[in-house]
Amino acid sequence: MKLEEAPTRLNLLTLKGRLEGIKAGVELLRGRRKALTREFVDLLEGCIEERATLARLLVKARRGLELSRAINGEALASLAHASTRKVTFDIKKTNLWGVNVPEIEEVPVVRHLEARGISPLGERAGLVDLAKDFESVIDRVIKMASCEVRANRLGEMIRSDTRKINVIDGVILPVLSKCIRSIERVLEEREREEVFRLKRYKAKRA
Repeated sequence: MKLEEAPTRLNLLTLKGRLEGIKAGVELLRGRRKALTREFVDLLEGCIEERATLARLLVKARRGLELSRAINGEALASLAHASTRKVTFDIKKTNLWGVNVPEIEEVPVVRHLEARGISPLGERAGLVDLAKDFESVIDRVIKMASCEVRANRLGEMIRSDTRKINVIDGVILPVLSKCIRSIERVLEEREREEVFRLKRYKAKRA
C-alpha cells in the first residue's frame, strides 16, 4: 500500500472501498477466531479428561502387570508373545470454519475373548483381564492423541488469525486511513483554491 497515491477523487473512492473491504474481512477473522477459541476450549477440556482417564488406566495396568509377573511370569511371557499384533489407524481431515483439522479415526483395540484364541479358564483368566487393561490404555492413547492433534491445529490457527488481526489493526488500517486523510486534505485545499479563484474572477468582472 502506497501513501503516495495520486490525490484524485477516483483514488479516494478506491481507497475508501478498500478500507471498507478490509474492515469487513477483519470482522470475519474475529468471528472465526472467536468460534475456534470456543471449540479449542471445549476440546482442551476433553483432552484433560482423557489424560486423567489414561493415568488411572495406566496405574491399574501396571499394578496388574507387577502382580502377574510375580505370580505367573512364564505364562505372562507366553501370552504376550502369542498376542503380538499390529494396530493401524487412519488420519482424516475435517473442515472447521475453513480450517482443515486432522482427526485420528478410532479403531477397535480391546478384543473379545474369541479374537484371542485362548481359553479363559484357570490361571489365564487374570492374564486376559490384564491384556484388556493394556488394550484399554492403547485405546485411550489413540483418543488422547487425536484430541491433542486437533487442539494443536486449532491453537495454530487461532495464533495465525490473531497475528493477521494485529497486523491489520496496527499497520494496514492506520496506513490506509492516513492515505485517505491525506488525499481528502489535498482535495479540500484544491476546492478552497477553486472557490477563491471563482470569487476573484467574479470580482474582476463586476
